[in-house]
Amino acid sequence: MVAEWDVRDVMLPDGRRLRVRHRSGRGRPLVLLHGLLDDSEGWTQLARDTPRPCLAIDLPGFGVSDPPTRPRISAYAEDVVAGLGRLPIERCTLVGHSLGGAVAAAVAERSDKVHSLVLLAPAGFGHIRLAEALTLPGIIDAAELALPLALISPLTVTAAYTTFVAHRRLPSRDLMGRLRRRAFRSAPGVRAATVAIAAAGRSPRGFATRELAFAGPVAALWGDHDALVPITHIAALRRSLPQAHVEVWPGMGHHAQLERPAQLAAFIESHAAGARRRAAASLSEAA
Repeated sequence: MVAEWDVRDVMLPDGRRLRVRHRSGRGRPLVLLHGLLDDSEGWTQLARDTPRPCLAIDLPGFGVSDPPTRPRISAYAEDVVAGLGRLPIERCTLVGHSLGGAVAAAVAERSDKVHSLVLLAPAGFGHIRLAEALTLPGIIDAAELALPLALISPLTVTAAYTTFVAHRRLPSRDLMGRLRRRAFRSAPGVRAATVAIAAAGRSPRGFATRELAFAGPVAALWGDHDALVPITHIAALRRSLPQAHVEVWPGMGHHAQLERPAQLAAFIESHAAGARRRAAASLSEAA
């Protein structure tokens, strides 16, 4: 099965654009939100492994999407909600990875188009040490200047990935290629997103401090080699989304969609099937 993306731009109310990749399929669509330093192309292998329609969005400031209005998770979510309003879908399973996981959780509180939620090592449910360190005064400016040169070096990317992203896991060649291609235009988007992630971890109204206003089915997944978003955040996620089904996969790092796309597709499909059963049971009880 080949993922053949149809690429289009969705215009937001203020004239900014979101790049959206679409692949046709059967059933309720998956809307896919990528993580930091990635873009919508990172979902290609998952799209090959699922029968469902897929809509992968370049988050604001990544790929060719325009920057967010402000460096806050809520701003990314507002743009995604506006984008969903311009897409021909009624209900979707929203899948978010890392940064995209935080955005997906915020979108689920804001849009009735979200039927169910799949969170892959989501940011937003606690402090992320790397984001906190990179946003210190003075450090953030230096990091933004240094990022392009770091991203074009395979040795630097590999060392940083195995240290800060996934213990004992190497970045995929696909991810490294995308990082190199976009090295000299990604720094502003990475800066804004890093600030947003750090702010979400500190916010007194962040996800870790309250129950989210989303009652639909939720599944969450971590790898036990994830070095970026610690599995200790699972406790906060369970408090915020008490209905969540959570799994930790041994031997996996931070990128389930790159490391184990076929297994991830099955996980999402099982979650979607479970969502249908729960909905049918609820209707039966109501009757």
